[in-house]
Amino acid sequence: MEHKVGNETLKNSWKHRAWESYSDIYLMNLYQDSGDSFFGDLTLYTEGFKQALLRNHVNGHMLPVEQMLPPEGKEYVHSIMYWMVIGDHVMVLQSRSLTTKKLEEYFTWFLGSQTKVMSGDKVILDAKFDWDPMSDDLDDIKQITIGGGGITADDSTHQVKRVEHETTQNVSVKQEKRWGKKAVELLSVVMSSEADVQKFLDNIPNEAELDVAVSIGYKAKKKDVSYEPMKHALRNMPYGEISTRSKYGTSQGKDIRLSYPARILEEGNLLNVEDVKEKLFSAYEYFRDNGKIS
Repeated sequence: MEHKVGNETLKNSWKHRAWESYSDIYLMNLYQDSGDSFFGDLTLYTEGFKQALLRNHVNGHMLPVEQMLPPEGKEYVHSIMYWMVIGDHVMVLQSRSLTTKKLEEYFTWFLGSQTKVMSGDKVILDAKFDWDPMSDDLDDIKQITIGGGGITADDSTHQVKRVEHETTQNVSVKQEKRWGKKAVELLSVVMSSEADVQKFLDNIPNEAELDVAVSIGYKAKKKDVSYEPMKHALRNMPYGEISTRSKYGTSQGKDIRLSYPARILEEGNLLNVEDVKEKLFSAYEYFRDNGKIS
């Protein structure tokens, strides 16, 4: 953070830590370097973003929807994610709109363009797999299934309201249900035309879901294949969309990737930063003490 951009150090200039991608700005706003760990956030906002509002009138047939610019000198925050680096491990508290993929892109920009630590390389955060507690051997996995969350009859048309800790935005269901979008693309490959896909989707009954999943497995006489490359390939899939099958059965309701459940204190609509930091470090200690990482 002592690196200078022009005449200013990165630690003293938030502007040099702000990465603009299209119209969005990604900012490492807060950071704390304890020597043993590095804790920070990634804040997403858009300059001049107009927030949608309902005008709360007396009772009537509808409420007007309006837009409001942020107060002068301020910006609306779309989302905040938190992360902690300890050694070669990265613990991440994601939000719906900020995931590890965007953190990879931000680190690549920051360590490349701003600090010059890297040159032409990309930051890749490989996932750590945590298989069934009855088996510590990744090779016992027979099949990995991606998706299966379902496509509803409304996936291509409806608008839903996404509520996060930080803000409320209007997004399409396709964006909200990221597997739904991928599943539609998969159907386009399997079927002969886009028209056939649309006709197929139009005939999904109301309040019903079409279950689409991709299964990855091996058929071999010898057990000489590995699922290790999947840690890289599947690292950015939304949580809860990867399940597995082995000789012990099928994982249900549990993502194969390493995770740590925690309750975090809130301050209004924001998370308590000190409690976030404490919980991320607790996650690291739990993984280390239980042999999940070394």
